[in-house]
Amino acid sequence: MGKRKTKIDNESEEFDANELMIVPGEKRKKIEKTGEKSATGGKKNRNFTKEKEEAKLTKQAKRKANFPEKLKVFSGKKKVDEKPVQQDYYPTDDEATSSESEEEAEEEEPLPEVKIEPIDDDDDVEITEVSGNPEIKREDDEESDTEDILALPTTTVIDRKKVIVERSEEIQKSRAELPIFAEEMRIVEAINENLVTVVCGETGSGKTTQIPQFLYEAGYASEGELIGITEPRRVAAIAMAQRVGVELGKPENVSYQIRYEGTRSADTNILFMTDGVLMKEMENDVMLKKYSVILIDEAHERSMYSDVLIGMLSRIVPLRAKTQRPLRLVIMSATLRLDDFTHKKLFPLLTPKVIKVDARQFPVSVHFEKRTPEDYLSSAFRKTCRIHETLPPGAILVFVTGQNEVRQLITKLKRRYPVVYEIDKSGEVLVKGTKEWKEKKAEAAKNIKLEDFKEEEGEKEEEDLEDVDDVNERGAAEAFDDYEELENGDGDEGNVEAMIGAPPADCEPLYCLPLYSLLSMGKQRRVFDETPAGMRLCVISTNVAETSLTIPGVKYIIDGGFEKRRLYDSVTGVSRFAVCRISQASADQRAGRAGRISAGHAYRLYSSAVYQDCVKFADPEILSKPADQLVLHLKSMNIVKVVNFPFPSAPDEKMLEAAEKRLCQLGALSETTSNGKTVSRITKLGKTLAVFPLAPSYAKFIAMADQHDLMNHAILLISLLSVREPLIPVASLRGSTPEETKELMKNVLKERRRWCTQTGARRLGDLKVLMHAATVAEKVKYNARECEKVGLRVKALVEARKLRQQLTNIVNASCKKEQVAAMDTDLPPPTDQQAQLLRQMVVASFADRLARRVDRSLGQEVVEKGAYETTLIKEHVFIDPCSVLFTEEPEFVTYQELVQVNEKKLMTSVCAVDKEWISRLAESYCRFGELDKNQEPIWDPVKDRVVKTVKVTFGPLDWKLPNENRPVPHDIMQYRYFALFLLNGEIFEKLKEYTGKLLAPPTTMVKSWAKLQKRTEILLNQLIDKEVTTRESLKEKWLKNENWLLEEYLEWVPEFLHQKVSLMWPPLEEEEKTAKMGRNKKY
Repeated sequence: MGKRKTKIDNESEEFDANELMIVPGEKRKKIEKTGEKSATGGKKNRNFTKEKEEAKLTKQAKRKANFPEKLKVFSGKKKVDEKPVQQDYYPTDDEATSSESEEEAEEEEPLPEVKIEPIDDDDDVEITEVSGNPEIKREDDEESDTEDILALPTTTVIDRKKVIVERSEEIQKSRAELPIFAEEMRIVEAINENLVTVVCGETGSGKTTQIPQFLYEAGYASEGELIGITEPRRVAAIAMAQRVGVELGKPENVSYQIRYEGTRSADTNILFMTDGVLMKEMENDVMLKKYSVILIDEAHERSMYSDVLIGMLSRIVPLRAKTQRPLRLVIMSATLRLDDFTHKKLFPLLTPKVIKVDARQFPVSVHFEKRTPEDYLSSAFRKTCRIHETLPPGAILVFVTGQNEVRQLITKLKRRYPVVYEIDKSGEVLVKGTKEWKEKKAEAAKNIKLEDFKEEEGEKEEEDLEDVDDVNERGAAEAFDDYEELENGDGDEGNVEAMIGAPPADCEPLYCLPLYSLLSMGKQRRVFDETPAGMRLCVISTNVAETSLTIPGVKYIIDGGFEKRRLYDSVTGVSRFAVCRISQASADQRAGRAGRISAGHAYRLYSSAVYQDCVKFADPEILSKPADQLVLHLKSMNIVKVVNFPFPSAPDEKMLEAAEKRLCQLGALSETTSNGKTVSRITKLGKTLAVFPLAPSYAKFIAMADQHDLMNHAILLISLLSVREPLIPVASLRGSTPEETKELMKNVLKERRRWCTQTGARRLGDLKVLMHAATVAEKVKYNARECEKVGLRVKALVEARKLRQQLTNIVNASCKKEQVAAMDTDLPPPTDQQAQLLRQMVVASFADRLARRVDRSLGQEVVEKGAYETTLIKEHVFIDPCSVLFTEEPEFVTYQELVQVNEKKLMTSVCAVDKEWISRLAESYCRFGELDKNQEPIWDPVKDRVVKTVKVTFGPLDWKLPNENRPVPHDIMQYRYFALFLLNGEIFEKLKEYTGKLLAPPTTMVKSWAKLQKRTEILLNQLIDKEVTTRESLKEKWLKNENWLLEEYLEWVPEFLHQKVSLMWPPLEEEEKTAKMGRNKKY
């Protein structure tokens, strides 16, 4: 290779552009012939390290001189063979890209690629410089990162004061057995050195309880900052806070905060909370300055709030990195799609560090069925019996779909394994089957004579011993096999009992406990209590026990393979509960509940082929729930383009657009157009609604109540509508016998109808029943037994009471008045007038949930009795048979939810609506016909406008409504007609007595020749000058100047009436006049 030529050395020789070199921070120049190339291809006598530092300083200076308002990520400049594209820039607002940067990029020409190999670089990083911008290629990246390396936030490692914690030997021993305990140093170092860390560890590894303690000891709470941990469920936040407090030996330093309660104090260092609590805190402190680290636990559950939190924190963390107190983000889960949490749209400026914690404490063997049974509940019953009767001690956890299945299975098991009490010879009461009972039996057997023994029993005992030995030898997997016994399918309960036979005589009792979300908190916590001596614990649970909660002592898992999921159609608004197959991730999560105390076993009641057909991960909640509250919350944080928000899994754009449209119709957003682009921005009403932890329509209902002094009634009603099933569905009521069940259903329906007998309030319908239910619960002091007699669910009513208190506090704190709302336990029922106002508020807030009864006399199609049509779906819907309005069938109703039951879609929480209200209270949903030019306008005293009558239809189905008065266009004719009605005495009653005595008829104002008369022009000009077209605006003018318009009116009346008119002026009612009026009269 020869030396490179320069233009200076030999001007006669041809100049070659390929001999150019790139110097960072400078324009391109020729390489000087000052030396030979080194063996590595570089130039001798060049300090590459120094050149890189100079380039870095130059870039930083430029960046400081012209720093953009928002963080933006630009790709590197053009490569020779690649099309230039801008990568990884996702604005969350409507700003355009910096114009200066674009001009810079256009001016510079593409240059050939020159690779520079660093001389002294310990890290395995290859730096390729393209057009002056360094490109970093890491070993762990499959694709080259074309971002500007200088745009990456620097990770500041703070020297924190370590905290020494003294623990008991027992606690230290239990911690040491957790797999994550050995990874403490690796995890803490990763969190110290990286802004974002993803910890992916299997269930049982100890992530939730140990990582907060690791960070506490590492000093993350030593300077008054908080370690925050978010949990998807309230019960998990409470349980984890208690456990960590015990392990840390400082319960006062570990607190929890959930929606209605909390133990947070000035001494709190570690705070467990639900996702929504942290979201609410971000409204006041978006940078989360109180926290040094945020841990998102159970991220795989993908709740709506956790997804939004991760999106917000992905932008907050790089901003906090520029301060002296950076924020660390740790995302934790057992089963995690890493791609969703590491993609470039979510973290454009950094790459999260991923740490995988290998295994649980003990291995869990997974067993499939040879074939999938048709009735999984019967199969679960058989499997539970076999485990209890043949396998070694250890708690059993059974997963079923819903609370009815929980009750059915517990009833069967309690019937088969009853707790039987026996009294021995000494008079001591013992539970049959327990260890103590067996010891007493053995002791009593020593006193029995030899001739009393039967040979058969001895043989049987030997056989039983052989069976136990066989179980221990072969292991749990092969100890029993149901499959070949069930070739003819699953039978009923009697057949199942006959198939597995009677339980052994000395079988120990089975301590069965239910666990589901609607169970009261006290009953849920029983699963953590110590199991009675000599009994085996068996927990029958829904998927609430799938994550977060760790039930002690569980060794056997029975997985039915199903879950009850709430499916929401974002287009139609119909939600229904459906029993669906679980995902593979959920199945693995369930299996992980075993293996905490010893090697565990998970029995899946389906074949491996079914498992392979299951989806790997369930859809995130954010993809299947109404997005109205989410969109409003993001808009309140000044995120204009919600579509561009960095969701881990972005919702469908149509779903977000539909939510924005509904919010615009509600008045929470308004559309504005700038630079040809239409965007929706939050309104003053929207900001008010965002204060409440409610759906926007519910929040609007409360906001409207302040106008009519109905705040206490509104808060009570909304708190009841916001909780799940405060009234037990009549179909779910159960007695001890079928006859008792029927009688109970009948009594509950009769009682609910009695609660709604009041004449005026009856049309409030099911909403009146709900309000009365709260009163009944207060009277019986929320006694569970008394509430269940009348079909009330105590847990939901207690939750509603807490929400009611919270809403009362929010309203009182937000309003300027002394006290707008009060927590009145003896709130009287609404009067007829109040009930009517509440119904009108329902129409204004829930106009999108309006339904009209189908007229069966029209059309040839056969329509089922009681059918209604809605604006959301084509199929007919029906009033829930349990509704108090079921037999009345009002023409128009509102509902709270459409729930599919069997083949019918039923409306719940129904309220009757008057047809005449709709066009006025739900104007944004109505279509108004065009104004007829030939129609004479009239004066509408209610609307205080000059109006014309037009035809009105509602919604996309064009339901015909009564004709409505609409304001005439704002032009000169509007002023002329207003003057006409003023002279006529239609606007002010006091002017009626002068109408017949006017010098010209009032209709002169609208005649084509009206301008020829002086009196018409001077009156018209005054109205136009002050823009007066309503009674209210005219009254305001008179309150400022009582003589305004007097001279103009006197032009219309005879002279002998001038003094009388002057004394009367202004023609307001006496109660409308002020005390000062009459002092400055003109005569």
